[in-house]
Amino acid sequence: MRWKMNSKIDLDTDCQITTGTIPADLIPDSTRFKELWSLHPDEYSEIVIHGKHVKVPRWNRAYEKDYPFSNQIAIAHDVPESLKSYLEWVQQEIDPRINGLFVNWHDGSLSHYHGKHRDSTKGLIPQTPIITISLGEERVFRMRPYPKGNLIKDFVLRNGDFIIIPWRTNQHWTHEIPKFAKYKNHRISVTMRAFE
Repeated sequence: MRWKMNSKIDLDTDCQITTGTIPADLIPDSTRFKELWSLHPDEYSEIVIHGKHVKVPRWNRAYEKDYPFSNQIAIAHDVPESLKSYLEWVQQEIDPRINGLFVNWHDGSLSHYHGKHRDSTKGLIPQTPIITISLGEERVFRMRPYPKGNLIKDFVLRNGDFIIIPWRTNQHWTHEIPKFAKYKNHRISVTMRAFE
């Protein structure tokens, strides 16, 4: 197994997540990170919230498979060579059905964040996991029970950490990347899913 499992964490009696660290050779050095950072689009994408078009507070892009969410569809681009190693690793080590990537670029100096949500499962193979690899500056990955609850569970994702969210957990827990003034640098999340 080419990864280190940090822990399997129970969120409640029915839902859990797994956290770990990718192999050292997949954690980008500063040169490779700059290459990955340069892939971000020039413009923010838009989503529809309560009938209004809103620009998301970060850059994002789909690769290999279109991703429908928030009343719009992120049209997929071909996966660049610099991202292929992450897809191949997940297919080999976690689930061979994983075939689509969705990348978010967070710039702490611009107060980028990702609001509370559950991932859209439209077009996904049922019961497959969602895997996110975090690269660059550490960020808090916050989870809350859905549809409501005062409980908050925070996990710090550092450079090279990943999190596996099972299907059931995504149905019953939201996740988010909140903004904090202390984060000023760049972070990339590479989220991978299994599309039909």
